[in-house]
Amino acid sequence: MTDQIQEQNIAKRVTLVGAIWDALLGLAKIVAGYFSQSQALIADGIHSLSDLVTDVFVYFASANSRQGPDENHPYGHLRFETLTTVFLGIVLIVVALGIAYESISADSSRAEFTWYGLAALITTILVKEAIFHYTKKAGDKIGSKMLIANAWHSRSDALSSVAVLIGLFGVYFGYGWADMVASIVVALLIGKMAVSMVWENLAELVDTAPDPKLIEQIKETANSLKHVMAPHDVRARSMAGKIYLDMHIHVPSHASVSEGHYLGDLVAYTIKKAHSQVEDVMVHIDTDEKIQTESFLHESGKPPHLKLPARHQILADLGFLLRQHTGYVDIPNSRLHYLNNQLDIEIIAKSEKVPEGMNPQELTQRILQELQTANYINKATVMWVFAE
Repeated sequence: MTDQIQEQNIAKRVTLVGAIWDALLGLAKIVAGYFSQSQALIADGIHSLSDLVTDVFVYFASANSRQGPDENHPYGHLRFETLTTVFLGIVLIVVALGIAYESISADSSRAEFTWYGLAALITTILVKEAIFHYTKKAGDKIGSKMLIANAWHSRSDALSSVAVLIGLFGVYFGYGWADMVASIVVALLIGKMAVSMVWENLAELVDTAPDPKLIEQIKETANSLKHVMAPHDVRARSMAGKIYLDMHIHVPSHASVSEGHYLGDLVAYTIKKAHSQVEDVMVHIDTDEKIQTESFLHESGKPPHLKLPARHQILADLGFLLRQHTGYVDIPNSRLHYLNNQLDIEIIAKSEKVPEGMNPQELTQRILQELQTANYINKATVMWVFAE
């Protein structure tokens, strides 16, 4: 079973448990509030049922957001979770406004203290606090901001029930207005939590960078590896609590392509191992003599290093300039080094194919002399190799 499927199953199971309790507690408080004539208790019951509505959205979002990438969604479906969280926040803002309006317009003088209302509130506080810890632990485990937001939604229900409980005791001691005040407090708690939820996830939708302290920690992790120097131009985006990272690193200037690829993979593996919230790392390789940044995009004209010829043109030139040496020079495997806006070339020659009577040292001098006509070559070297 893949990690994404496991995360999906955890999210669905946790949300289903919360939904069952939200339904039971919401109905119990509405019934108790009706017989107690308590608007605050009814409002708290509606809050619990609004939790049930959000649980439904969270359940279906969990089933879809943890699917892997496909042709239309190459980065996966995690943004569905972010979008769902924004929608849930908007729904909760509407619920909070409705509760506040009903609390102000309703007659709170008829509210009564009842033992079944008290029992419903105490049960809600205990159960919702347990659901908070259960859901938040699962959200932290799989890195789901949606589950964590839903966990805090459950805690807001517990806190609002505390407010209603205070209002109920106020009614018991003859302060009928306490029920209205408690109901407004419930609305404010829901509204504050909803606005925070919407704001945080809208920031994610527009690719706001994660916490700068986390980025510095990631750079330190990369910089701790040997032969990987000065990670820079780090860019990151968040998707439902997962971080997608782009970064540049330095490697030794004469490292081969395969070594550079190896070091890039090593950096990505080490970062993901040390920072579990990092889902993907794209590494760009720079040499230690050249720092490539995005700044050249804003310069006028072509950058100096890109004015040098590409491999296909160089090989064509070498084929012409060294046409008398093709019997022992391996032109296709010539090594090119683009360093400090200049080009160094290593010519590979096979000693076993040198004709009898010819001296490799003399041939080297002839090859280097013939390469001098290519004015874009800064330094040329001939490397003689022996057959195994």
